[in-house]
Amino acid sequence: MNEDKKALKSGIAKRARRVYWVFVAIALFFLFRMVYIQLNPQIGRHLDTVMDERIIKPSVVKPHRGTIYSRNGKMLATTVTMKEILFDFSSEAMGKRDRFRRNAKLLSQNLADYFGDKSAKEYYAEFVKYHNASYSYKTVERTTEYPWWKFWKKNRTITEEVAIQKRPALYRSKKMFREVTLNEWEEISTFPILNGRIGQAYSSSSYDRRIYPQGEIALRTIGRYDPERGRRYGLEMAFNDTLSGYEGRQFEQHLANRHTVPIVHKDNVAVQHGYDIVTTLDVDVQDVADKALRNQIAERRAEWGTTIVMECATGDILAMANIGRTSKGELYERQNYAIGLPVNPGSTFKLVSAMALLEHGVPTSHKCNSGSGRTVVIAGAEIKDSHPISKETGGVIDMRTAFTESANVYFAKVVHDTFHDNPLLFSDFCRKLNLHKAMGLEYLGARDGTIPYLDKKHTSRYNALANMAIGYNVDVTPLHIVTLYNAVANGGRMVAPRLILRIESDGKCIKEVEPRVINEQICSPETCKTLRSFMESVSMEGTAAAYFNEKNCHFRTGAKTGTAKVKSVINGVDYSKVKGAYYYGTMVTYFPADNPRYTIITSIFSKNHGDEKYYGATLAGPVQQQVASFLHNRDKEYVEQLSSESHYARDIKGGSVESMREVAGEYAEDFTSSERSGWGTSRLNSKGDKVVISQEDTPREQMPDVVGMGLSDALYLLESRGVVVEIEGAGKVVKQSVEAGSTVKQGQKIKIVLK
Repeated sequence: MNEDKKALKSGIAKRARRVYWVFVAIALFFLFRMVYIQLNPQIGRHLDTVMDERIIKPSVVKPHRGTIYSRNGKMLATTVTMKEILFDFSSEAMGKRDRFRRNAKLLSQNLADYFGDKSAKEYYAEFVKYHNASYSYKTVERTTEYPWWKFWKKNRTITEEVAIQKRPALYRSKKMFREVTLNEWEEISTFPILNGRIGQAYSSSSYDRRIYPQGEIALRTIGRYDPERGRRYGLEMAFNDTLSGYEGRQFEQHLANRHTVPIVHKDNVAVQHGYDIVTTLDVDVQDVADKALRNQIAERRAEWGTTIVMECATGDILAMANIGRTSKGELYERQNYAIGLPVNPGSTFKLVSAMALLEHGVPTSHKCNSGSGRTVVIAGAEIKDSHPISKETGGVIDMRTAFTESANVYFAKVVHDTFHDNPLLFSDFCRKLNLHKAMGLEYLGARDGTIPYLDKKHTSRYNALANMAIGYNVDVTPLHIVTLYNAVANGGRMVAPRLILRIESDGKCIKEVEPRVINEQICSPETCKTLRSFMESVSMEGTAAAYFNEKNCHFRTGAKTGTAKVKSVINGVDYSKVKGAYYYGTMVTYFPADNPRYTIITSIFSKNHGDEKYYGATLAGPVQQQVASFLHNRDKEYVEQLSSESHYARDIKGGSVESMREVAGEYAEDFTSSERSGWGTSRLNSKGDKVVISQEDTPREQMPDVVGMGLSDALYLLESRGVVVEIEGAGKVVKQSVEAGSTVKQGQKIKIVLK
């Protein structure tokens, strides 16, 4: 017995020694291997590479696309992360019918309340429909059996409902509501089923989407960049590299359960997020211009039109609206007519003719027979005025009258007589005004103008000279014309159109775009002064008087109208061969007349529908008047005349919040407003020692609150909704007869009391 025990112990000891020596051998092997690797760095590097490839891998870090802002800080284009939720109706979490339907009812009500696109009943019906298509149920019976010693318990039959998957993959990815932002998902993820309490019944994926918070406003200017759909234009395309940024590379270490953590690595490349762009566009001005232009094109059944608002001193483009008509008659921004479509400008080109004549010594008193509406042949060109001018003098008029009444015959005759010996002088003068090339915004696709050389090689130069004098035989864009008129309003200093103010990163300025001067003095100060007096005559008594004389406008402007009968090729259509007469009507306006701040142009292309409303004044005038009135009312002082002894915020009228803040900052401290833009009303607080500004954002179908506003601003908000306003008193509005927020009816009357 003892010998057996000894043999057993001896056997165990032998096996233990074998295991020991095996471990020693393994340890010596690894020690030798480590020493060998240390003495052979190539092997070490190879092993490091293998480990890196298997455990440490790089991932691409996508940059955030920059945001495009208006000059007053409103987003015009930005990127948001969206989540798409897909319900898996075949998942086990959906298996229990009673629990599913109970939660689906609650979820349906939550979704209906949140999105408002469908009723809770409609949502629930869809949930039940897809769930029934994924699962069927059968009833089974089972009997409970107990051991014999539990004689006090009786066996019983239990009825159960068993779920059976019908078509597991059919509704595995069903979208039940639209994509949501991350902020929306924070709230929606608390709803039943989506909160994960019944298991994983859905899948989600995230992606970036470019959104345009202002809708279609300035669509052609802001642009789109979506190569997959072939949409590449505007600022989005022109500044794609600036907005896009550059991808980064981040190495990650892969851990268990598919988890990864970023690590510090020598080959990491920091992501460069896209820069933000701040434009010169003013959302409020753009909105007014867009609506006014859209309404006029719809009313006149025009083909297309454009409106540009430019700041005189800087050349800043505050608004650039482009409205076109589809073959189905729908209106939208389909093309940038403002900068990309050179056309015969018509009589607005007479500013160039008058400038050339004055600069070449022709006095304003120079008289010529305008023909009293008869056709006059000049160098083979048939020239006629649309209406008889100065019948009492037999049609003999001077330059001021010719400009005021837009006399074709006068300018064709006088320009022909003045430059007959050397027509090239006139075409060279046009070129010195930079009308033959893009004046700016080339990155947006701004087109050059066409000014022919009237040299000896031009076989019909005398005929062309007469036609050029009245805006034919030349092709320029509305941007050319508004820049030229802006220069005259600016005292002769021509500044290039500017659309970009600066480029920013996290609110810090990276690059500022300074105003660019094209020509310090396009003509003598005397000529410029004379031309401005001509244009003010056009507003007061000429072709623009119906919109800007003393009866129709409470501020002074300078203006010029122009109408061209189109017989050229536009957008591939030869209008000389098209049935019916087409006209291109334009009006240019600058204001205030004494110290110009803005220049506006509206050009509308329309077929003659059998009336005489195809002229520049009647086509473009209503748009010009609305935009100019808005700007004037917004920019004027929002405070009544204050004595030097009393400057109180309670005297500030409501209206533009931006202007109210500016005035309050200058005149008073007892003023508070959380808003920085848009429209607002002013109210005294309960103590009467502070004015509080409330945002006025009532929908267009509801009556706005105009109490506290000045008359002009109140009229604008009310009349823009089609309301007929009765006025009593003067000062600012203290009472309105129709309650704010009530539904507006076209032609509805309202009385406002001012004090």
